[in-house]
Amino acid sequence: MSRDEILTRLYSLGAISLVRDIQEIEAGRVRRIALPQIPGGPEFSREVMNLLRCLGAEVDLVGERTGAGRLRRPG
Repeated sequence: MSRDEILTRLYSLGAISLVRDIQEIEAGRVRRIALPQIPGGPEFSREVMNLLRCLGAEVDLVGERTGAGRLRRPG
């Protein structure tokens, strides 16, 4: 799946923030992102992850089950 196909599908799924993250990575402004989930099912998620890896991104997958990414500073 091409980059444009992935971005088009993400737009259609309403994942605008993920599209912006990809654009920021491409521009070199961001290298690491945290994703709670990728919409569109497992096959599409693999396509998105492959694109992110090809762009040199470091991706942290966080989930509600583990509570990862939900730590807050006290006070």
